[in-house]
Amino acid sequence: MAVVETKYGQIEGLSLQHGDAFLGIPFAEPPVGPRRWLAPEPPQPWAGVREAKSFGYCAIQSTIPGAVGELIGIATGETNEDCLYLNIWTPSCDHQKRPVMVWIHGGGNTVGSGSQPRVNGERLAHVGDLVVVTLNYRLGALGFLHAPELGATGNEALLDQVAGLRWVKENIAAFGGDQDNVTVFGQSAGGFDIAQLMGMRAAAGCFDKAVPMSGSLTNQVSAEAGYQTAEKLAERFGGFEKLRDVAADQILAAQTQIPGARWAPTRDGDVISEDAAEVLARGDHTREMPLMIGHTRDESTLFTMFNQQFANMTDKQLHELVEGVLGDRAQEALRRYADDRGNEDLSLGPIDIWAAISTDRMFRIPAVRTADAHRQHTKNVWMYRFDWESPAHDGKLGACHSLDIPFVWGTYELDRMQHFCGVGESVATLSDQVMQSYIAFARTGNPNHDVIPHWDSYGSDRTTMKFAPEVNAVAAPMESTRALWLAGAH
Repeated sequence: MAVVETKYGQIEGLSLQHGDAFLGIPFAEPPVGPRRWLAPEPPQPWAGVREAKSFGYCAIQSTIPGAVGELIGIATGETNEDCLYLNIWTPSCDHQKRPVMVWIHGGGNTVGSGSQPRVNGERLAHVGDLVVVTLNYRLGALGFLHAPELGATGNEALLDQVAGLRWVKENIAAFGGDQDNVTVFGQSAGGFDIAQLMGMRAAAGCFDKAVPMSGSLTNQVSAEAGYQTAEKLAERFGGFEKLRDVAADQILAAQTQIPGARWAPTRDGDVISEDAAEVLARGDHTREMPLMIGHTRDESTLFTMFNQQFANMTDKQLHELVEGVLGDRAQEALRRYADDRGNEDLSLGPIDIWAAISTDRMFRIPAVRTADAHRQHTKNVWMYRFDWESPAHDGKLGACHSLDIPFVWGTYELDRMQHFCGVGESVATLSDQVMQSYIAFARTGNPNHDVIPHWDSYGSDRTTMKFAPEVNAVAAPMESTRALWLAGAH
């Protein structure tokens, strides 16, 4: 069994078929009692050897993920406010200075963990000769409550992520990792959070490369809106002074009952003081930082297919929905989407067009804007689109949200993932191509390698790598709809 000396004490991990794993390592003091809603503090050192052979608690969250969660693999272990733990997979605890990859999980900032089976790091670490880290952070109201009375900025979850990244910088050399070559990658809420970290002074120097997947620049919660939500929560329990004594499961139940509540990064004036888009465009903390960013082709089908509101949608209903988003540009938008999708031989039914518009609004166009902002000062910007189609639900999901995760991690062979990803040689081949791109990017800041076609950086021709049954790089895919959004639509 491997025993490693960290800054805070010795830990003993698990010996695996390929390397070692260290699970459930505390990277901060438990954020409980008087520490609830405060910034994380470094963990207290311990005497002797601490076992790191099982995952720590997951953050407080719903443990009933529903049909979507079951399909994509948001498995939840035991939950507790004492949740600030990270996990490490390494080929060897030597002094090889391997590239390090740190995962920020998704789940709408309300569910998820670093211990989901689909992000088990053993294979990625082995194939890439990398050190792979996953971490937890506070979720929902416990991580994103803006309440100055409690010392809560609304960004404690982001500060948890920073604390985990700083722990990695301080300690990863003992696990065979290079503290000067740390890539942060994450999907959905993890990607949206990474975009905020790139603009945060507190996160400066915590990582050297970034891969936001299906998540990028988005609107922050205003201090006013965040405080209104906090007031509504406090009212339920008799005022702010009572909130630290309320059981965490009661807060979890209450957070779902507050109309208009959004648990997300907050422009509090301290941790986040301005729009991250402006900071990224200036390159305050990220100048020359390699960025690989992208999305799945059909992100929103994961949500439209499970929503009865969209079943049997008519053309008239589609037009009304699009008009609600794009106003008097609705007819032009419908024409452009029909053209762009027709050029790629994609479905043109009302629900397909609506899912495409929703995908662009939430995922694709924010990714484009993030890449455009970053490439103002950095050449190493790379754009991808994941086009592999899920066979689940008779193929209606297409290349939906979250489908790329098991391909990146090489966990497509898990029973539940086989239903979602499919099986066979083509799945394994694509996973290898995707995984090797991530490995190359983590190693050098350039995702090119010898099992995919040449991939140019994202410049004026908007080169985008399509990860599909036949991987290929294309210039400016679906350019007409991209131009529509960037011409002023919201």
